[in-house]
Amino acid sequence: MDYLIGDRIKDLREHLNISQKALSKDICTQGQISKIESNTTIPTAPLLNQIANRLGVDINYFFDDLSRNGIHYVQEAKLNIDKLIRNQNYHEVMYAVRLEKKNPLFRKPHLQQYLLWREGICIFHLYHDSVKAISLLDYALSLGDSSKKNPSETELDILGSKAVILSKINQFEEADHIYKSIYTKIEALPKFTNQRLLIRVLFNASRNAYDRKNYKDSLSYANKAIQICIEEEQLYLLGHLLFQKSCSLFQEDASNKDYCLELLSDALWVNKLHPNRAFATSLEEEIHYIKTS
Repeated sequence: MDYLIGDRIKDLREHLNISQKALSKDICTQGQISKIESNTTIPTAPLLNQIANRLGVDINYFFDDLSRNGIHYVQEAKLNIDKLIRNQNYHEVMYAVRLEKKNPLFRKPHLQQYLLWREGICIFHLYHDSVKAISLLDYALSLGDSSKKNPSETELDILGSKAVILSKINQFEEADHIYKSIYTKIEALPKFTNQRLLIRVLFNASRNAYDRKNYKDSLSYANKAIQICIEEEQLYLLGHLLFQKSCSLFQEDASNKDYCLELLSDALWVNKLHPNRAFATSLEEEIHYIKTS
């Protein structure tokens, strides 16, 4: 498939974390940028030159395969780091982060922000240094574009990571404040499509509420996340959410014993789709606990 000028403009704009509105300001309409990026119209040479200047590149960039490959490298590197984080391979993440910190392709503030975020997570899990980890996350947040009215999805994710660390060091109230703040900010956004992020925030907020013995709130957060999973046809964290709901419901009212066991049975079924032995053990232990209570 040919890689057209519109594709290159879109890739570079997103790489630089610039909105269509910001790119089009005093140059053309946002609608024109949208049409160019979807390759339904071709920009004139003067317009393409203005776009290149706004994006900080020479016009030849749009015809240069080497420049395109640089953006693809960054995208692939981030995907690899994200996968390592999901698999909890923190040593490998640290190696990758330290390598990319020296890479000129990661010089932009939002990419430095990304690396600091991932480094902070690793520092906590590898060395249990919550002070340094939170300091790195706060520094990452400070690199955000202060001129933007709304936080980026990455910044919301960084706040979520900070709340997780605070929960793990028993600063539950501070973590709860952050979770509520993230949820409020997401609700206020005119458009938010990253449902996995919202599900993750609600799941961790539910766990935090459970640790505070606020089973009502824990149940509420879990129910909201489960509803999103159903509406969006998402399996992401669904098994863990069913487990969380069962635990919270049983603690709030033990007369729901049968329904709680049903939820755990559903969670076991979901876990079979992507087997996790440690999680399966937790489910089996909770089933035994409820049955013998």
